[in-house]
Amino acid sequence: MTLRGRTILVTRRHEHAREMVREIGARGGLAVVIPMIVTEPPREWTECDAAIGRLGTYDMLLFTSATAVESFVGRAHVLGIPPDSLARLTAAAVGETTAAALRACGLPPGVNPAEFTAAALAQSLGRSLAGKRVLIPQGNIARGTLSESLRESGALVDTVTVYVTSKPEGTARESVVRRVLSGEFDVVTFASPSAAANFASLFRAEELGAVPGQAKIAVIGPTTADAVRELGLPADVVARESTARGLVAAIEEYFG
Repeated sequence: MTLRGRTILVTRRHEHAREMVREIGARGGLAVVIPMIVTEPPREWTECDAAIGRLGTYDMLLFTSATAVESFVGRAHVLGIPPDSLARLTAAAVGETTAAALRACGLPPGVNPAEFTAAALAQSLGRSLAGKRVLIPQGNIARGTLSESLRESGALVDTVTVYVTSKPEGTARESVVRRVLSGEFDVVTFASPSAAANFASLFRAEELGAVPGQAKIAVIGPTTADAVRELGLPADVVARESTARGLVAAIEEYFG
């Protein structure tokens, strides 16, 4: 019970927060879920549908999130694409959660780097994709690090938006700010750059500057850590394994 007496703010969507809540509770901590992101289908699927229509021309599908996997495979299903058509393509994943989503859809990842970042995936592929066609289904605010790295290696990369990320409507700014700045939370966790950005947008500049004095910031991996630092916040805890369990384990180690 190494997190006994610790209250941890989980900013993931409720459906994605369950594992973190379980892990925190198993260690004696209290998890409070206040989602900082919501995902929705794109307004139009034209580019994605066109890419699905020419799936046979691609050598690899690359995914950086479970949401991208679920959205892309779901859209392919709507268009009547049989699962075996997708399974014939080599798939690659960033992170074990993304890899698990691929396996659940019948697409075992052919590439899944030990370090769960887009940069690590690009490095693991190296120049093996030079001249190859790659499709990256992604969210509307994807950073582009992976596609840029692969293009520099000579790959022919197409990206399509398969989901849109935004801040949940009805998030009570005053309530969140008050609870954080009053010291209610020992730790604020982020599993994506967008969650961190939406959280920061709730605070005025002077309020955001006071957050590190009230709570430690824990992030799921180096990409999110970079985003947090760009917002002017410290990344006190960075998970070595970019999973919910890895993040909670890193918090446990920090306080232990």
